[in-house]
Amino acid sequence: MNDSLPSLSLSSSSRLPLPGPSLRERAGAAGMVERGAEPHLPLGGRTVSGSTGARAVSVAWSSRDPTLDLGADGAPLAAIWLRVESGETEAIPAARTPLAPGEEIVLGSSKVAPMRVIDPAISGRHCRVVHRGDSIEVLDLGSRNGVRVGGVRVQQARLHPGGAFEIGHTLVRVDAARMNPVGDDAPPLKQLVGRSRVMCQLAASVRKVAPLRLPVLLRGESGTGKDLIAQAVHEESDRRRGPFVALNCATISRELAESELFGHKRGAFTGALRDRRGAFQAADGGTLFLDEIATMSPELQAKMLRVVEEGVVRPLGTDVASKVDVRLVVATCEPLEALVSERLFRADLYERLAVCRLLVPPLRERDDDIPLLARHLLEHSEIGACTLSPGALAALRAHRWSGNVRELRNVLVQAALLADGGSVLPEHISAVLVERAPPFKRRVTPADALKVFEEVGGNISAAARRAEMPRTTMRDLLRAAGAL
Repeated sequence: MNDSLPSLSLSSSSRLPLPGPSLRERAGAAGMVERGAEPHLPLGGRTVSGSTGARAVSVAWSSRDPTLDLGADGAPLAAIWLRVESGETEAIPAARTPLAPGEEIVLGSSKVAPMRVIDPAISGRHCRVVHRGDSIEVLDLGSRNGVRVGGVRVQQARLHPGGAFEIGHTLVRVDAARMNPVGDDAPPLKQLVGRSRVMCQLAASVRKVAPLRLPVLLRGESGTGKDLIAQAVHEESDRRRGPFVALNCATISRELAESELFGHKRGAFTGALRDRRGAFQAADGGTLFLDEIATMSPELQAKMLRVVEEGVVRPLGTDVASKVDVRLVVATCEPLEALVSERLFRADLYERLAVCRLLVPPLRERDDDIPLLARHLLEHSEIGACTLSPGALAALRAHRWSGNVRELRNVLVQAALLADGGSVLPEHISAVLVERAPPFKRRVTPADALKVFEEVGGNISAAARRAEMPRTTMRDLLRAAGAL
């Protein structure tokens, strides 16, 4: 085990019940502290080691009041967890200790400290933490280097789940007990990066539907990673040793769509020089993922229905049908129910596909995952791992991310290039976001909408995406143009 990493030993012998009133909260900078890699708790042991490297965050406010109250009012929580985090290394399983309402614990580097943190910048008895019902209260016990929240040194602070404080080079985050509904012992889904509540719920749903043979419908905005959820469904099923085939329906021309899905025989059409398996045959015994299912033509939907109902495919150029054993996972960023009501998507096919429905949350609804996700995206890019300053992480969390994870990845790569091997700073993030901001768009006329509609082959959803507008707006413009 790396000696440079801080070690924690946890003891409950010195926890005392203390009463304490709830305080009125005021807006603050909770969540502005860097979040990232976590310590590791060996099975059967009481010692925890983790990474150092948390740094103070520069924030836009300051206060002479040594007491800070950060977060939002909430109902009392059955338990609150304290866990140590760092911002500079790969995340590993968390080391955490629970506090029941009224309980307290002292953190420090002393061997007799109830929660020992081996960090040269931490005093023997550094601070006391008390569970105050819906939050925790942290009190500096006269330490050398103090307690910092959002980069501000405080004598006393109140934090809600999701908040964090720094002692020495160690970052301690506050979690609610409900943060892991799938259970502490459940292994994480490797395709899902994040520990937010919505991602834990999604992971639990994936585990629930994966063993079934029923089709799965994934719904979520563009760029949320629906393809990764489809892979997770496959990997968690008993088909994991079979093939996983992915096909984006929006990228297939109408002329070749049937061949792509069902295959063809030699001579079936001009250019068909040899037999070719379609996506269904290629996925036999495994999982077929069809993305952008809403863009499928009505003719192809009718043929899809037979495959879903009977489990047989008929390649182009032959009357011989062949049996296939395929688990179907489909995805869309369009409201399929609205398309069904407009008769643009077959109701019977929708009912067959929407048996198990999973909603993939947008990034703005899980901004707690951004620090961990940002490091993961950089490590798996051509740039490689690089340091993200706490200010940069705060800037990332403040952005709305209309393009979701895909946009985050692109911004990170561009910001890392601007940093030129150094730490990514807030100004790098801001420069990239300003450059990527779309210019003021002129008003789109019905004639403009009709032109785009014709360019994409008469598909409303595709036209709306190209024009970067809601589908309902595109539909209204086309009606005004007399196209509908």
